[in-house]
Amino acid sequence: MTSQTVERPAGSKWTDLRWRGGPVAVPWVVALLMLVVSVIIWPSSIAFGGLATMTPLLGVLVIASLGQSLVIGTGGIDLSVSSVVTVVGVIFVQQAGEADGSIGRALVYSLAAGLLCGVVNGFLIEYLGLSPLVSTLATGQVMAGLASIWYSGGANRLAVPNGWKDVTGATFGRGISYILLASVVLVLLTSVILSYTAVGRRLTAASTSPRASRYQGVGVRRYRAATYVVASLLYSIGGVLLVGSIGTPTLSLGDVYQLSTIVVVVLGGAALSGGRLHPGATLAGAVFLSFINQDVAATGAAAGTQGVIQGAVLVLAMLATGLGAVRALRRRRAAPTP
Repeated sequence: MTSQTVERPAGSKWTDLRWRGGPVAVPWVVALLMLVVSVIIWPSSIAFGGLATMTPLLGVLVIASLGQSLVIGTGGIDLSVSSVVTVVGVIFVQQAGEADGSIGRALVYSLAAGLLCGVVNGFLIEYLGLSPLVSTLATGQVMAGLASIWYSGGANRLAVPNGWKDVTGATFGRGISYILLASVVLVLLTSVILSYTAVGRRLTAASTSPRASRYQGVGVRRYRAATYVVASLLYSIGGVLLVGSIGTPTLSLGDVYQLSTIVVVVLGGAALSGGRLHPGATLAGAVFLSFINQDVAATGAAAGTQGVIQGAVLVLAMLATGLGAVRALRRRRAAPTP
């Protein structure tokens, strides 16, 4: 018996590369164009002061959006993100801001609170079958209520310790925050886990093809519930970094991340109905949105303008994603059957 070598069509390698790189390349092209436009209109955006102000907030947005992308990848959505960021900031200052406070203890308590919220979300949604929208909104309200109680109970009179301010305020180069660097590392780590580990491949399968994954013995509920836990942990990390950058907690600390994390994920090409995750595209979406926000702030426009623009960008991104999916479906139907 002789073996035969099957030659792939000449364009197949390019097709594979486009299929793998396209979902990440397109958001980055758009993000870089936005960067160029911002630099042309507002050259100060890449000066030391501009970068030192924007990059820590960009880093926190990337971290929080990375968590939201994990949830959206399963077809869910997490509306507790803003409340988790807020309550974590309050807990951190409450535990570290006192005279006998401890940064280590504050980190443990803060991250534990976020993890608990994620566990509850995952249980309610994946094991009890409740709506992600309602469940995460409800847990978010509970966390917001706890934040209000603890804030009024003394956290409003405390500030972040100088040691933590020094950590979160550190920069390198032209004023680029180490928080942004840490967020990029998290994106790369998540990409490696999703693409090159058994856990990542099972999570992707549980997100894109839950029924087929069950037939293969994958614990679909367990993996999907775990996304809410990991997401809340990422929100908590973002919260403790954010409160360190700002210096004091407020009850509106995490409000901006309620919509912006969803906008970033959709800008990264993700469909709200779920699908394959592309952390690199999420990073690009965060860069794009951050420069829009910075440009709007530089014009001196009213504070609500950012919300209007974010809503409009979300609608346009969803339209672009939907049109792209329709075109892809038409191409598959039109392709000749082998």
